[in-house]
Amino acid sequence: MRVLLALVVSLTLAGCGGNSQPSSPQPKAETPKRKTVFDPLVGTLDRAKGVQQTVNDQAAEQRRRIEEAEK
Repeated sequence: MRVLLALVVSLTLAGCGGNSQPSSPQPKAETPKRKTVFDPLVGTLDRAKGVQQTVNDQAAEQRRRIEEAEK
């Protein structure tokens, strides 16, 4: 029983030991984007954001023209 306990403790300590080599952060190569079932939804959101930006730009331009006409 003591041998088993000593073996378990030694394996646990050996498993928790650190690397002898310092880990240097290397940039990972970007993996190619895979198609998922959510791609159509993400694409729809991106298009909606683009449309909203267009609407906001047009509203700002219209406000600018109105303010300019009032002067």
